[in-house]
Amino acid sequence: MWSVHRWKPGNLPRVRRVCERRYQKKQGVDTKNLPFLVHRTPSGNLPVYVEPTQKGEKFTRIRRVFGDAQHLANEVSRLCESSARVGRGGRKAVEVLGVHEKRIKEWLQHLGL
Repeated sequence: MWSVHRWKPGNLPRVRRVCERRYQKKQGVDTKNLPFLVHRTPSGNLPVYVEPTQKGEKFTRIRRVFGDAQHLANEVSRLCESSARVGRGGRKAVEVLGVHEKRIKEWLQHLGL
């Protein structure tokens, strides 16, 4: 027999993803000279995501950007060889057309972010 278990609001299991080891934050790197910062998620991962568009294409979004987002967009554009832009809305995010998640995460980790 199957039993139905109802979750109460206070008893919901909390799931937190493990930090990706290959993109862990470098210790002892000075990031004060950078014109931008990309804050990591609470689980320690870099906030770089691949999302679909309505046309079926994919784009890579960098969230949690603080400081000069346009400078970050220019650097990402040069790195990925594709046009990047600062996303619209209240929060700063940089968007670049195509799947560039791995390349951007490696570059951000190299910078010490």
